[in-house]
Amino acid sequence: MKRIGILGGTYDPIHHGHLRAAEEVREDLELEEVLFIPAGQPPHKHRPDLTPFAYRFEMTRLAVEGVPGFRVSDIEGRMPGPSYSVRTLERLRAEQPAEYFFVLGLDAFLEIETWFEYWRLPRLAHLVVISRGSDGERAFREKAREVFPEVVEEGGYLRLPGAYTLRFVPVTRLEISSTNIRRAVRRGRSIRFLVPESVRRFILTHGLYR
Repeated sequence: MKRIGILGGTYDPIHHGHLRAAEEVREDLELEEVLFIPAGQPPHKHRPDLTPFAYRFEMTRLAVEGVPGFRVSDIEGRMPGPSYSVRTLERLRAEQPAEYFFVLGLDAFLEIETWFEYWRLPRLAHLVVISRGSDGERAFREKAREVFPEVVEEGGYLRLPGAYTLRFVPVTRLEISSTNIRRAVRRGRSIRFLVPESVRRFILTHGLYR
């Protein structure tokens, strides 16, 4: 089956840190495609100033346009209610059967118990936990054994019996954040080279974050 990575986020805005991490995961896991999924209604980020989905989707589309192996999906914009990852994965598997690799950051994984029906995630896709640098692997393994005590070692990965693997992938440390980008725009500072040029122009043209 086709090997597809899933990289979700608010993407408000998407930046080079997201893109570089996706590229390294794609290469490391030999994925045929990485699917970027802007969140519809992020359940963990209650921001009254969240940019409308249509703008965040378009910025993501512009960022991956023409990049081999990268694609954007509006699936969470089409689904009602909070954007719960298990529901997104179920819909994806129904619409396009594939071997999915669900990518999330180490910080998010360390709070995985707060996610809606988190225990179902490894039964829908491989879990790929990324961290900026290799120093997070110990924390990843400790947390994995805490929340999924039945995991076993298998070929350098962790695996749940009858389910998918849990993997740790270190990625290049790029100190870029969407929060700081929005702050820079509000202050009238340049965001050139923090985001793709097409995204920078879109932000300026539509007066976002001001």
